[in-house]
Amino acid sequence: MELGKRIAEIRKEHKLTQEEFAEICSVTRQTISNWENGKSYPDLETLVLISDTFDISLDAMLKGDRKMVSEITKEQKHGKHFAIKVIVAALITVLIVLGGIYYIESHESYIPYDESGITVTDNGIMYSDNTFYRHNEFQYITETVDNVNHCIVFTYLTSSIYSRHFEKQPNQKRMIENYAELKGQSVDDNDKLHDDVVTEVYYLPEKYVVDQDLMNNKHPDLIPADTSEQEQKGMIEQMKADSVLLWKRK
Repeated sequence: MELGKRIAEIRKEHKLTQEEFAEICSVTRQTISNWENGKSYPDLETLVLISDTFDISLDAMLKGDRKMVSEITKEQKHGKHFAIKVIVAALITVLIVLGGIYYIESHESYIPYDESGITVTDNGIMYSDNTFYRHNEFQYITETVDNVNHCIVFTYLTSSIYSRHFEKQPNQKRMIENYAELKGQSVDDNDKLHDDVVTEVYYLPEKYVVDQDLMNNKHPDLIPADTSEQEQKGMIEQMKADSVLLWKRK
């Protein structure tokens, strides 16, 4: 027997109008009419409701209606596949988010000068507003002036140093480095600077940090050893021009 006819029989056996049966199933009277005329089918949840309410097994209601059984089977399969797709999509989304967080946290990046919190006072003391840690993102270049080697310091910050150390001590101003030595240590009896005394400090721009891969290789040569003296002077002057001057010995 077709399901529509079986639903009509159940309704009539319990002396219910289509309106009363519709109220039990939480649908409209027209829906009940469509079911009984075979124009549409109740969903599986409604079939279970009818089965429980009138104490009739699903097998008894569906027996002989192969089309309805086929429709329910399709709905069940579709529902299972949809649930699997939703779960897989959710897992992929979680993995993408976690991967993005891991990449951001583990990927080294350059900190611009205006975000570094670094300052150097007139007496050559380098401070950071946020750290007690003496960081090691420095590049030292020797510049020869009047046959005396002067040390030019190029400093910068990376995200790992900033996140591991700078942000752990907020609102504290601590010394990182002191470049101005005592006069007796930095000059000779004729007030001439000794060799390798720091004379200038600059904050290195991002293009140099990235091009030289300084975030992963902390101590490469910014100026190759085989560079001629003339080329070296030009490169140093260009780096100075591109960088932010933090301090210069008077």
